[in-house]
Amino acid sequence: MKHRIPLFLLLLICGISLPSLSGLLIIPFSIGFSGIVIEYLAALTAIFFVASISLHYRQSLKRNWQIPFAFFTASLALFLDFLINIPSNTINGLFLDMIVSASIIVSVITILTRVSGNSLSSIFIKKGKLKIGLVVGIIGFLLFAFASIPLSESLFGGRNLNFDRIFSWIPWIIPIVFLNGFREELLYRGLFLKKYNASLGAKTSNLLQALIFSLSHSVAGVGLNAYTPFIWALVAFTFVLGLAWGYLMQRTDSIIGSVLFHAGTDIPVFLGIFSTMF
Repeated sequence: MKHRIPLFLLLLICGISLPSLSGLLIIPFSIGFSGIVIEYLAALTAIFFVASISLHYRQSLKRNWQIPFAFFTASLALFLDFLINIPSNTINGLFLDMIVSASIIVSVITILTRVSGNSLSSIFIKKGKLKIGLVVGIIGFLLFAFASIPLSESLFGGRNLNFDRIFSWIPWIIPIVFLNGFREELLYRGLFLKKYNASLGAKTSNLLQALIFSLSHSVAGVGLNAYTPFIWALVAFTFVLGLAWGYLMQRTDSIIGSVLFHAGTDIPVFLGIFSTMF
């Protein structure tokens, strides 16, 4: 127990150190200093790589090398994603940006997972307890889908939302929310939960990822990323959601349920974003 608290704090700092993963250091990008963030991410990627290799070749610490390697994987994925900056101030641009971003992040994580000697099941890419995952995921998706208009109007700046407008956006919104749900579930939870679990246990691991995930929403009202004025309410809400999705992933041993649920919660957000583009 006495070793878990320092390790928990160290891993929390590692999560907070990653722009986009924590949100706390992405503000320079929001106000136009993208070069600083690129250099920072490149340096951070190198640091995590050196740390993982150093632990890998030290016999007494070898069992922990997968954790810094997971942070190296995340930082490399974010670095490459950041380099390809597609303007997303139009629906087509937002759609293309999401496709490219999801492709980069998912590809880097899956490839490096295999390079590290792990199977895709180690990052929850498997059927697992499919029935539970589908039932909980679909229920969560439908609840937020049906409540998406009032949620979007009250929390995410949705304007003049009606059935005809929303129906015309469906070909873009549905793939966007699923792409975003999959890339974030893999990046925040799938990549890390089992690696944390070996040293922290299941409950503490879930708490850690939920804290990092919720802090990633601390820039929801900043610059180009602004989509709600209720930043800290959103941080608190996403903390609860992060705990639920992490538990669901651990319970089903699969990413499927949390991706479905996550996609539904993104619908109100993107309705608000889309309503400002027309």
